[in-house]
Formats: sequence, C-alpha cells, structure tokens
Amino acid sequence: MAQWKNRFLPMALGCLCSLPGSVCLFANDSSLKRQSTWNWPESQSVITKFEDFLGTMPNRSNVPAIRNRLADLSSLRGVTMLESVVAIAAECDPSIAKLRELLSGDVSSRTVPDIDAALSSMLANGGIPSWMKSDVQLLACRVLVQNSLYDEALQRLKLIAVDQVSDPSTYLFYTAICQHHLLSRDECLENLSRLLEREMELPTRYAITARLMEADIQPLKEDSLDEISRLMNDVERRLALGRTGKLVRDKQQTIVDKLDKSIEQLEQQIQQQQQQKKQQQQQQQNKPSDGSSSPMDESQRADVKGPGEVDNKDIGKSSGWGNLPPAQRKEAIQDMTKDLPSHYRDVVEAYFKKLSKVPTDR
Repeated sequence: MAQWKNRFLPMALGCLCSLPGSVCLFANDSSLKRQSTWNWPESQSVITKFEDFLGTMPNRSNVPAIRNRLADLSSLRGVTMLESVVAIAAECDPSIAKLRELLSGDVSSRTVPDIDAALSSMLANGGIPSWMKSDVQLLACRVLVQNSLYDEALQRLKLIAVDQVSDPSTYLFYTAICQHHLLSRDECLENLSRLLEREMELPTRYAITARLMEADIQPLKEDSLDEISRLMNDVERRLALGRTGKLVRDKQQTIVDKLDKSIEQLEQQIQQQQQQKKQQQQQQQNKPSDGSSSPMDESQRADVKGPGEVDNKDIGKSSGWGNLPPAQRKEAIQDMTKDLPSHYRDVVEAYFKKLSKVPTDR
C-alpha cells in the first residue's frame, strides 16, 4: 500500500490541482519534500562553498580554470554531484589528488594501510573545509564497499553525518550495505527506511537494491540457521581477504556455539516427539479389545490380560550430536533444513558430518 501511495499519489494530486476551478489543498512540491528527514543540497549552495574555498587557496594559478568547472555543478545532483565535487577538489589540493589516485588503483586489504594514511593526511590538512573532507571520505568509503571492505568503510562512515555530504543518498545506501553484510539488522533497516523516503527520486539501482536488502534482512532472526549461514559467509569473506586475527576466531567460535545450541534444541524436540509417540503406543495397548471407546464402569473390575511391560527404546543421548543413531541424525538434518535454500543445507550437513566423526568420549 505504501509503495502504491509513493508511486501514484503525487500523480493524482497533480491531476487534481490542474483541474479548472479546483482548489489545491496541498502545498507545492518543495513543502512535500520537507516531510523527508533528508534532502539533496541545492547545487548553488555547493557552488558558493566552493567559491569561498577558492578564495582561501594559497596557489591561485589554476583558480580561473577551476571556477569555470563549477558552472557544471548547477545541473547535477546525487552521486554525479559527489563525484564532480571530489574531482574538482583533487585539482585544488594535492592530498586529495593522491587519495583519489590510490582509490582508482588496486583496493584490497593489502593497500588499506596506504589509503588510511592518505585519508589521515587529508583530514589533518587544516586548509581543506570540513564539508569537502566529508565528501572525499564518502567517496573513499564507496570504493571500500565495492571491494568488500565493509568494516573499514563503516568505521569511516560513522564519522560522517548525512547532512554534511553533497549526496546523502549515497551515504545512506552504502552505510546500509555495510550493515547488511555485517548483520546489523536494526541499523540497516533504519537507514534503508530513511533512504526510501525519497524512493521515487533515487537512482534505479539504489531503489531496487534497497528494496531487495530490506526484504532479505527483515526476517533475519537471532540464532536461526539463516543467521548462522550468513555468519559463515562473513567468515569466508574475511579469510579471503587474509584476515585470521582474533575477530575472525571469535566469529568462528560464535558459529560453533550457535550450531551447538541449535543441535541441542533439535535433540530435545526429537526426544519429546519420541516420548509422545511412546505414550500414544501405550494408550493404544490399554484400549479395550472389543473396540468400544466408552469408559469402563467403575463398579466393574478390569481383567489384566498382559504383563504391562513396554520394550525400552534407545532415544540417544543429549550430550552430543554423534550419539544419535544414523537414521535419527538424517531425519534431524532434513527437519532442520527443509525450509532453507540448498546452499544452507550443504553447509549444515557438512558441519554435522565433521561433528559425527569427533570421538564421543572427549
């Protein structure tokens, strides 16, 4: 319903306001925009800030050429505005130019220290205004995200405010991507919600990807197999980047703990099901042999026709997955993974196979 309103309500209002003799009960487009928690800055305000900065440059030899380029900003908005601002800023300051050159080359865990050093040098430069530093950092974070360096990008993005950059949509979009991959569900949904406040004005790739991320992370539940699988993928990403430190080891231990918890819960469910089945069998054996379902009169004495013994049944032990009989272990795997995609089942089954080979006397 909300999507329908976002798409068709502005069109309907426009038609109503254009009818002869009609009275428009709504304010103009600019007042509607103010209902959003963010907006793109006016291009003229960006140009004015650039003009002020050019007046403080010690080397003014290239100021006329840069000033001519500022006129191009008047027709830009969004990510193209951000890219153009940083490109012009690189012509104004060597530290920005160096950072931009690093970002256009190989960006990986190996080159992150060089990028961090260039960023620190740029931020320490007192001659660069804070709004320009925010734009340069945002563009650097975009490149980091594009190379799966989500931790490094999110750390930098937290130092920026949405109203400090030339393109708030890029800030919200890439912050949400980092939080999505790092399983910060609530924070991710909050930023996606803010981004989609202006869904009809976003670049198509932003709007579609944001909706996909929202639908993907919304149902995520703590300690679910879905969460465990995502944690495994995150560990694989970190290992591919050459990360083997304490953070990775802690995440691996978290995966093991969550799997053990799921296994314990599943074993309890199996035992409860078997106990219920056993009780049902006992009730079946205690039914009258003539098939009557009516209860016996209290004044009558029941004839005992059997020893009343029930065969003991091995229901496994709760101390470890490897103690379950193979048939029950297979049934448990199928029950845990029946509603999951195939790659989730493969991950869980591989883990269980390894676990079943661990000696039970440890």
